[in-house]
Amino acid sequence: MPDSKHVVLIHGTWCNGDMFGDARREFEDRGYTVHTPTLRYHDLPLDDGAAKIAPLSLRDYADDVSALVNSLDSPPLVVGHSLGGLIAQLVAAQTRHAGLVAATPAPAAGIFSTYPGTVRVFFGHYLHRRPWARPLYPMTWKLFRRYGTNTTDEPLAREFYTELVCESGRVYCEMAFWFLDRKRASRVDFAAVTTPVLAIGARQDRLMNRRVARATAKRYASGTYVEIPASDHLVFHGNALPVTMARIDEWMARHRILTAA
Repeated sequence: MPDSKHVVLIHGTWCNGDMFGDARREFEDRGYTVHTPTLRYHDLPLDDGAAKIAPLSLRDYADDVSALVNSLDSPPLVVGHSLGGLIAQLVAAQTRHAGLVAATPAPAAGIFSTYPGTVRVFFGHYLHRRPWARPLYPMTWKLFRRYGTNTTDEPLAREFYTELVCESGRVYCEMAFWFLDRKRASRVDFAAVTTPVLAIGARQDRLMNRRVARATAKRYASGTYVEIPASDHLVFHGNALPVTMARIDEWMARHRILTAA
């Protein structure tokens, strides 16, 4: 029997795995072996990675993370934040895993997400010619502060902002125009996920409306929705982190996830 109990943390748009540092330590303190992969080319400086990241698909991300999950000696808890929350669902549908956490997740195909804050931040990208072939540059600091980190302490928000890199324009077209995508990249096979699923929403999240997480939970046979009352989009950072971890702890204990039989 393997000795390790694994957790795979999948970051979101414009980010990298190192930005999960505090959450990683929380899981490690609980005795888990934690993996924080950086999505393809997100380890490159913003301008260096822009052209390489632009044409990547959700399926590229999901395949990369699935390879990591399949390499582990036991099924992990798969945790994703924001875009990572959608990637986590795609990964869970094609791998053996112990449970799935989708925190403030991006929408899978068929889930309504055209809420005012989301539109305000991302709509401009779709006005470009061939947006699916362009990198999605980080939002301005003003938008980041208003919509992404509206309850986060400003020093932490500024530190987070300096780490952002480009994102794939193709990925954002696959999500926004899922009904036109012949490859159905953002379609999740919900029925294939038979483990417990926790979807986390944030009441003060202006970037990804909490209704997306609530709708996500309802797609699963064993889905649970919880809400972080005073948090913005960054549920794994700052003052929101202890509350988020407490909700995950409660859910894992209730479903006996990564516990001895």
